[in-house]
Amino acid sequence: MSRDHYDDLTIVRYGHPALREKAVPVRRVTDSVRRLIERMVELMRAARGLGLAANQLGIPQRVAVVEIDDRFTPLIDPEIVSATGSETGEEGCLSLPRLYGNVPRPTRVVVRARDLFGKRIKLTADGMMARALCHEIDHLNAKLFVDRADESSLYWLMGHTEEGEPITQQTTLEDALKVFVAARPSEK
Repeated sequence: MSRDHYDDLTIVRYGHPALREKAVPVRRVTDSVRRLIERMVELMRAARGLGLAANQLGIPQRVAVVEIDDRFTPLIDPEIVSATGSETGEEGCLSLPRLYGNVPRPTRVVVRARDLFGKRIKLTADGMMARALCHEIDHLNAKLFVDRADESSLYWLMGHTEEGEPITQQTTLEDALKVFVAARPSEK
């Protein structure tokens, strides 16, 4: 396999400007777009995530991947065309590692997108898949889970006990975001 510019990509953290930039549509589905998706899957799996959007790699294109229950779904130019119901569930984000909170999302969504070959597709999803699709499409629209989270539910995952129970620490949105901004290298 030849080395290309996607090999050096890494998941960016909160504070990176691409996370607040609305992604632009993909004009044509090319080998380069397919290679980007391949790299996104590698990074998502290595980070043990359920989904990843291209702007989480600093690339503001409307490309996302989701993998729920070993079912991989690549999405090019996705948009939610309908949403019904509402339920609140816990979410985290690979760009805000170890931070979690409760986020209300639709229980069922219909998403229109294109597949790896540029063919238009329509997906109907509910449960965790609907939540993941909404989360990743939010990324493409420059929104983060903390923008929708119940601020009183935010917490850090500090580790686990010997029995595997999570060790958590409540936080405020302001304090949590300060941690990520403080951790960013200076951009001089």
